[in-house]
Amino acid sequence: MSPAVVLGALLLAAIFVYQVRTTLRVWKSRAFDRPQKLAQSRLIWLLPLIGAVIVGAVLEDEERRDQGNPPGVGS
Repeated sequence: MSPAVVLGALLLAAIFVYQVRTTLRVWKSRAFDRPQKLAQSRLIWLLPLIGAVIVGAVLEDEERRDQGNPPGVGS
């Protein structure tokens, strides 16, 4: 096997793992209800890599928002 084939296979495997990881994060999240989770899962798998990056960014934002102070509390 040529190095290009090995590199391509590793790249595809890494993208697949990232998509699986992002899908699992969506389903473990408490920030979304079932229809939203279904829609986000479809986005992840219908737009490989791009969908996972978009949904991952939304999840990061939601997790960051959940960790902060509730609205009206603080400063």
